[in-house]
Amino acid sequence: MPSLTFLDDNNPNYSKTDGELMQRALEDAAAELSITDEADPEHGALARFVRAAFIIGNRNSEAMAKFAVNAVLARRARKAETPA
Repeated sequence: MPSLTFLDDNNPNYSKTDGELMQRALEDAAAELSITDEADPEHGALARFVRAAFIIGNRNSEAMAKFAVNAVLARRARKAETPA
């Protein structure tokens, strides 16, 4: 599945400004976790968490990035606790 991107001018769900805000949050979150490959499943997870933060009303890119990072770290911790 291709990585989500928020810089689609034809997206009817949010404005270009909103897309740029979410993209900035996604890029910051990915950098914080050293995720450089957009095909990495965690990159897609970050994008979904950024979008979730936006949907619930967050309009601060730093806060959205932190929310996404914390969510991915929590997922990693749960996976580490789950026996194989």
